[in-house]
Amino acid sequence: MERFHKEISEIKVPKNEILNAIDKGLEKGFKEKVPKRKSKVKLFSAVALIAVTIFLAAGLIFAPISYALSTIPLLGSIYEKIGLQIGYELLESELITQLNQKATSNDVDITITSAYYDGNIIGVTFNAEGDKVSMDSMGDRGPETGYNFHLFDGDEQNQWSSTMTELKETEDGYIASIEFYNPNANLSKNYTLPLTFTNITGVKGLWKFNVPVEQVPSETIYSEANTELEGQGYSFKMESVVKGKATTILNYKTTIPLVGKKDTIRITVFDNEGNRLSKFHPNVLTTEVNGTSIVKNYQELFSSKISEDAKYLTIQPEIVKSDKEIVNAMDQTLPFIVESSRFNYSIKVKSIQREGGQLVLDYEIQNINTRSIREDIIQNFADFIMIVKSDNIQRDENGELDMEKMLEYKTRSDQAKLKDEGSLHYQSIFNIKNPEKFNYKDYSIVVPFRTLSANEKPIQMEPIKVELQ
Repeated sequence: MERFHKEISEIKVPKNEILNAIDKGLEKGFKEKVPKRKSKVKLFSAVALIAVTIFLAAGLIFAPISYALSTIPLLGSIYEKIGLQIGYELLESELITQLNQKATSNDVDITITSAYYDGNIIGVTFNAEGDKVSMDSMGDRGPETGYNFHLFDGDEQNQWSSTMTELKETEDGYIASIEFYNPNANLSKNYTLPLTFTNITGVKGLWKFNVPVEQVPSETIYSEANTELEGQGYSFKMESVVKGKATTILNYKTTIPLVGKKDTIRITVFDNEGNRLSKFHPNVLTTEVNGTSIVKNYQELFSSKISEDAKYLTIQPEIVKSDKEIVNAMDQTLPFIVESSRFNYSIKVKSIQREGGQLVLDYEIQNINTRSIREDIIQNFADFIMIVKSDNIQRDENGELDMEKMLEYKTRSDQAKLKDEGSLHYQSIFNIKNPEKFNYKDYSIVVPFRTLSANEKPIQMEPIKVELQ
């Protein structure tokens, strides 16, 4: 296994782009309200995409676990076909609890066959049997994975994040597994998970379970190792490392300046043997504003264990600075400049012309390092420059632009084209509604500088070492 990790670690991947994509996806997920679940398709697809991205970034390879397969034949067969990574690890250590909880609805039997609880992850496997159960005949009657479920009372606000495998056919019916991420840091070590299935391959019903789980014993190592970016208000402090049998939890504190309230400090973790912990889920436990700083307490789960031979961890924090959209009135003397609030970026608007039912905005993008930001990113930035009627600019209680409320009022260009090869001279062309009443001086330009900042190289802080022995 170590040889495989070594081989994978030598493959060059666009690390910054992958991590930026993950961070942006997580940030969006944390901000958005969870939609009402009519189907698990979207949840499965979104989680699967994040999981695959993380796994690719970490360079994971799963090896057959012959020992576990030989000692626990039934569970071995299940995990061989559909088991998730953490389940694999725990099965090999004989830390999976075998279960046989059965429920019947509409002539379909569902049986919970195993469960595990390590770190903040609770996993279950199940079997579905019955003449009506068939992925082949499901058609559009069921979700992509072949089944629907909910936790607790079904209220969306109470649901946990989950990773699901699709139903796989076996000689004894269909099998699948689910891993739930528990957001409650204080959940008891002995717990009963209320799980209800509502759809199996298009067959609707209610299959209710109370799944008993016992958290796998772990070891907690305390630390006060810290690092800071001197004079800039960024710091990182470790508090503890929780060594699970298949997962690892890091508890730490970050401090960022209030001016960069949307900045993040993310971490990469290696042991002294060069093994990288696989990122899974950072959870903000508390947020406090102290004067000009924002202090956050994190509990971050990693979906891999620390080697028993590891003597210490090296933690590399890096700062991802975030910019924001800038709105600038077009009722001013040309040329004029729209500047980023935190970076050196700017655009110089050279001319604004009406051409029939179109508005042509001619501008030059300035102060961009084209060696670090690719052409397609710059093109994407230009594509999302918009205009909005100045009367429709919306701000929240803190005076910040409320981009969500402004969404229906913004007009995006049909095309943003590069005027001169080798330059950053662009034109954005907007189709005008009611051209007979249109006056561009009643409008403002919305410039998405966040697109550029999200692709800047993160600022590395000094790494810290956490002793394990």
